[in-house]
Amino acid sequence: MLTTKTSTQANVRQSLIQEIEQTSDYLLGEVLDFLLFVRAKHSSVEIEIGNFESVEIYDEPKKKILEDLRLSLEDVKAGRVHDISELWNGIDV
Repeated sequence: MLTTKTSTQANVRQSLIQEIEQTSDYLLGEVLDFLLFVRAKHSSVEIEIGNFESVEIYDEPKKKILEDLRLSLEDVKAGRVHDISELWNGIDV
């Protein structure tokens, strides 16, 4: 059987749905924040400064984004996460 782009996308979506169903509400909030961040990062962003306009275009492949998300979910499930309040502990600036 040939794997088409559509069937691959369906498999990725189904895998994400299964992971979401097994994830706590607290972590789902963080995952949603991450997805929104990634989507914003990889879409066109317009910034106006004074009379100048600059447009940045991010084109990282969706496959890479989904793999990063999958790895992030694995880290969360394995407990390899830190509370944001601990992020700067031990760092003197």
